[in-house]
Amino acid sequence: MKKNHETDALNAMPLWKRFFMQSYSSAITAIVVLIAIFAITTSSFLTPYNIFNLSRTAAIYGFIGGSQLILMVIGDMNLGIGGVGALTTVVMGALMTNLGVPTLPAVLACLATAALCGLIIGLMVVKLRLNPWIITLAMSFVFNGLAIGYTHGYPYSVPNSLTWIGRTKIGSSFSFLAILMLVFVVALFIMFRHTRFGRNILAVGGNRTAARLSGINVDGIIIACNILSCLFASVAAILWACRTGTVSPNTGSDWMMYSIAVCAIGGIPLNGGSFTALGFYCGSWILTMVRNGLTMMNVDVYYEQVFLGLIILVAVSIESIRLRIAEKMR
Repeated sequence: MKKNHETDALNAMPLWKRFFMQSYSSAITAIVVLIAIFAITTSSFLTPYNIFNLSRTAAIYGFIGGSQLILMVIGDMNLGIGGVGALTTVVMGALMTNLGVPTLPAVLACLATAALCGLIIGLMVVKLRLNPWIITLAMSFVFNGLAIGYTHGYPYSVPNSLTWIGRTKIGSSFSFLAILMLVFVVALFIMFRHTRFGRNILAVGGNRTAARLSGINVDGIIIACNILSCLFASVAAILWACRTGTVSPNTGSDWMMYSIAVCAIGGIPLNGGSFTALGFYCGSWILTMVRNGLTMMNVDVYYEQVFLGLIILVAVSIESIRLRIAEKMR
């Protein structure tokens, strides 16, 4: 009854107020403002070629962000997603280049390695009861060390059977990767909104004690989320290799920052228990547009991280202010 009353009250509000009440409103507003600014200040921002580059970069950032998102929803974090991406794609590259393994089995081996990494991390988190930050930080050194140690820093080339994924256009402007990202976001929306597993994840993020008392296997959810996190990171690394044409052991060196940025900008709370598909989708585009727009405006690349840090701070602050105002408007 209370939920129906709140729904009726929301429907009675003016359209602008209903939009403001949504968690994705800040992200959508930011996208509109950024497009206007960069379209006015740079002549090539909205060209088909640049939109193609934006769409495939945003898609990869979407999977990178997804690897962090699945753990942020339960209130945890994975500092080792870059290391997982590097190690698993090195496995793929080594199998294809050194052993002549066909593309599909090599990709499956890559994903299986990612699942194993996630299982190890998940078991350590639930069995050792240590802070996930410490465990994933330590494992990031292990994964990166294995990738760099095996390859001695040398990359592997990626066959054409994979590179077409990262270089194919849909129409005149969009990348095939953008379609994959859209499918990914829709799948996340369906999982969290319409499946028991997704609702259990949200319950664990909202209150672990209450979730455990209600019969949810909290430890199992934590392990599953760590496995999914590493799988998403591995997919992001595969797509990155499809775009660049090489498998590098240095893949993912800056993914921790970008993954957190996508989620924070997209309105995903750091304390867990909530998810907005549209906000998350917008977050990957905002990060991509900012980096691309700053480059086109000839901003010194050495100051890029300053702008990214400020954008994350502004995004989180605006969302916090929006939440306080929205509570008063109810």
